[in-house]
Amino acid sequence: MAKKHKHEEHVNHERWVISFADMMTLLFALFVVLYALGVQDLEKMKLLQKSINFAFNIAGDGKTKDAGLFDQQTGGGDVSTAVPLITAQDGEMREFLKEALPDYEEVAGSSLDIVQTDDTISMSAPLSDFFPANQPFPIKHEIQAWLQRTIVASLTFTSDIRVIIETPDVVIGKNSFGRPVTSLDLCIERLKALEKVIKNSPEVRAHMVSPSWRVMKEEPGANVADWEKIARVRIAFSNTRPESR
Repeated sequence: MAKKHKHEEHVNHERWVISFADMMTLLFALFVVLYALGVQDLEKMKLLQKSINFAFNIAGDGKTKDAGLFDQQTGGGDVSTAVPLITAQDGEMREFLKEALPDYEEVAGSSLDIVQTDDTISMSAPLSDFFPANQPFPIKHEIQAWLQRTIVASLTFTSDIRVIIETPDVVIGKNSFGRPVTSLDLCIERLKALEKVIKNSPEVRAHMVSPSWRVMKEEPGANVADWEKIARVRIAFSNTRPESR
């Protein structure tokens, strides 16, 4: 029986080509990344830098008490002290107020009273700015348009919208049955009109809106005829339930 002869394995001298191809692929990827990093849109980079500075209160209108978030503050000697905490929505609130306040002044010819805390902006104005005298509705056209714009703008930070009418309880007339009608009766109907306008914004969920009313203490010697100028509409935007946003 013939013996089988083993053939010597052929030495593959081209194996280096595979390693070389892998190396060239990696080098190509490296140079593409380096090129991409080297090509920058300077205008976009400036906008990004400005946004970051504002968001972290380093510079611009977001800056607080003349000290940015990363600015050094010194106490006794040269010992650094902790920087005060700043709410995350501080910049958004400021941007919101910068739009809402001048817009209202242009529409109503008067200014809003503003109270701001860490998580809430409360703005109020005379009831007479919102409604025609002695009418439960409609809301004045210009004011309604402002309110709708303001509600949409507030959604960048708010999860709760509270609308409150504060009014003195005075008799303002009689109904068809001869019973007295009070300012409170009228304001309850006006509160419904305000709630309806706010909820009509498609971005607003019904559970976010909380309407309420309060009776104001009557000031001695106050003229009953001016009760609508004394009464106030107060709208508060809060971020107390972020998960509801």
